[in-house]
Amino acid sequence: MFGNIAICCGRSSQSLGNRICEILGIDPEPVEFIQFSNGNLMVNFTGESVREKDVFIIQSGERSIFQDRDRSFGKVSGDIIELLQMIYALKDSAGRITAVTPYFPYARSDKKDKPRIPISAKMLFDLIESVQADRVLTMTLHCPQSQGFSNIPVDQLHADGVFMEKILSFGTEKLAFVAPDSGSIMNNDFLAMHTARSIREEGGTPDIITGYVKKIRVDDSETPHVRTVEGVDDLTGRTVIINDDETLSGKSLVMCAEIVAERGAKDVYAFVTHGILSGNSVKRIENSCMTKLFVTDTVEFNTDAAEKVVNGPLKKIETLSVARVFAEAINRIHKGRSLSSLFLGK
Repeated sequence: MFGNIAICCGRSSQSLGNRICEILGIDPEPVEFIQFSNGNLMVNFTGESVREKDVFIIQSGERSIFQDRDRSFGKVSGDIIELLQMIYALKDSAGRITAVTPYFPYARSDKKDKPRIPISAKMLFDLIESVQADRVLTMTLHCPQSQGFSNIPVDQLHADGVFMEKILSFGTEKLAFVAPDSGSIMNNDFLAMHTARSIREEGGTPDIITGYVKKIRVDDSETPHVRTVEGVDDLTGRTVIINDDETLSGKSLVMCAEIVAERGAKDVYAFVTHGILSGNSVKRIENSCMTKLFVTDTVEFNTDAAEKVVNGPLKKIETLSVARVFAEAINRIHKGRSLSSLFLGK
């Protein structure tokens, strides 16, 4: 058994880290980040000793495109070095160190599909292990099999429970879950199944169908596709749910929303765990037929900067916090309890 929980927040996840600390009823460990004129970084923990404590270092490997990237720590590579330095600074005193990466760095680089390119997700797991972290806690890897890259334990959390609560709040039983591509079919079907189960448990009669958008490239350019919806023909009067792991440009989400709207969808809601969102994507989503896009705070989203891009308040993008999911997972890891009941269906 280790000592008390200690939470350390890197600069890419301070808002989420502070919310986690509030839920756990503890203060984050004070840490000083010193940036030298040559671009080098020094991390200095200025608080009390963390000797033999159960330390959780929270640092996402991605930021919203609206975050300040003019300085090195505002870039993904700088945030990775910051995470590694924080772990390395505490390795000789902490009882155990867990790297909490709400968005795992380079999660999409999980295969070698061209010659002479790195599998960077594997490299990042190796780096985290090399600075003597004991385990990794993350949320919704782009490829769940990436956990096999790591030689130390990896726990992958999901935002499904948070998403389902919001879906149930819509108060409708006539739903359609439409995956934006074939790679998202299983996640969408899973969410549909458990939403139906919850509606039944509350005494309702769910009327739920599922399908996916099939995209076939017809030439070498980026945009032309033949687009069809497999599994559903008529969406008249239905509330459509689109679920994906992350979005940067928003093109697939908007295209999916347009297709289901053509088939009679009443409302179209997209639920995305990691909302990286470029400047153009915000305009694209705000001008789309999508009713609303929900993202989580695994990636910090700068609402003020986004509103400057669209010259007004955001109407179609809302952040749902997953702090309570991480807080409960941290508490269970600390106490040596199972995480399985945090997942839907357990």
